[in-house]
Amino acid sequence: MNNKQDINAPIRILLLGSGTEVGAAFLKLTQDKPEFEWLCPDEALLLDATRRDEFKAMAFDVVIDALSLRHALQSDYDKFLGTLTFLSQEAFAPLIMLSSARVFSGNKGLAYSEKDEPDGTSSYAKALIRAETEVLNHPQNIVLRTGWLFSGQGDDFVCRTLESIQGGVNLAYKDDLIGSPTPVSDLVRVVLSMLNQGHYGAENKGIYHYCCAEEISWVGLVEAILATAAQYDSRAQVDVEAQSDTVEGVPQVAMKRQSLSCRKVFNHFGIKQRPWRSKLRSLVKELYQVS
Repeated sequence: MNNKQDINAPIRILLLGSGTEVGAAFLKLTQDKPEFEWLCPDEALLLDATRRDEFKAMAFDVVIDALSLRHALQSDYDKFLGTLTFLSQEAFAPLIMLSSARVFSGNKGLAYSEKDEPDGTSSYAKALIRAETEVLNHPQNIVLRTGWLFSGQGDDFVCRTLESIQGGVNLAYKDDLIGSPTPVSDLVRVVLSMLNQGHYGAENKGIYHYCCAEEISWVGLVEAILATAAQYDSRAQVDVEAQSDTVEGVPQVAMKRQSLSCRKVFNHFGIKQRPWRSKLRSLVKELYQVS
């Protein structure tokens, strides 16, 4: 990954999925960082097998797949997977695929480590597992799995919850899943740290996990959003009370734990987990201020 010609040259990154929430966050959070230079091919190129020679004309040090997280359920995902295979086989540069804790069923009852075999059965999980397998067939690549992402952009879960509050929609969620919410900005921080270390000599490859430190249930996350929103919107306070009443009246179900052990990324890259609640609070505040 080293640029042997000029140690001061920016790291040239081929970003797949620049129009996604994660892709946009990479561009936004590095706009004042000249050490990164981004190449952002449009989606049409990524899905067109007849145009793959165009990648050969690009010079880049690393590839980031920010599209799979968003695109895995699309009918044309096989076309994009063909591009991931092509980029890996040609070995233009190391590739970092961003994946999800959702490749696991949650039946283990403990946080999943990188050694655990993905066993998710949903269509989304199966698509990501296929992509991970292909990416990991090439030893220069990395798969980074992460937790429940939120950004406040697009159809993000936080945005949808706040829109439901404002629209008077009853919030009814099944509380059968535990995971670790993770701000997209924190994921970007982690990837850039891994990328930097790789560019300057670190040889760590394979599977890594990163998510924020605190686990919470799905309904617990909704309540955390509502509790912050209630400071700015009286309708959220009504939903907090209604949510509590709903949870109390629902029989307990077996909880699945879709959380990740993040020791390896700390041991190999020195990357520490951060809390998510403060970021959630500042994000909700920001969304109400601009609405």
